[in-house]
Amino acid sequence: MSTSLLLDLVNSRLVLGPEVSDELGDDAEAAAWLREHGLDGSPAEVADARAVRNALVPFLRGETDAAALEAWAGAMRKRARLHADGLDWVDDIDGDRAVGARVIEEWAALQGEQGSRIRPCAAEDCQHFLIDESRANARKWHSMETCGNRAKARRHYARSKVGGVG
Repeated sequence: MSTSLLLDLVNSRLVLGPEVSDELGDDAEAAAWLREHGLDGSPAEVADARAVRNALVPFLRGETDAAALEAWAGAMRKRARLHADGLDWVDDIDGDRAVGARVIEEWAALQGEQGSRIRPCAAEDCQHFLIDESRANARKWHSMETCGNRAKARRHYARSKVGGVG
């Protein structure tokens, strides 16, 4: 299991031709999936996970703007809690938006001067997303073993065809 709820969520639904693989498609499976990710798996969380995924995927692909995520950003607040040693700030999140708020918080932490660290795989035929942890923030493929090798093989084949013609 990945340590990123965000990455696992946006990769939880893949369409392969007529087949759809959706880890949140069935209510019981979705609840179990959420429990595996440290959540309660309540019906409200299942609904929120599906809704935020439906907003995040097109946003991360550049097909919509950040306004699509406003419902979750608006549900996030900090509340002061006093105790004998001072003051702490704690998250105070609307329960119906808790999954989305956590995911949006993860997304925000992945934004930096070099751009976003979460992005779609560069392979044209791949629907996966990746989190780039490289220093240069230059990773292209979610998996070097599959997408990266296929892309390199295609480039090699294209070069050999061009070189072999003349």
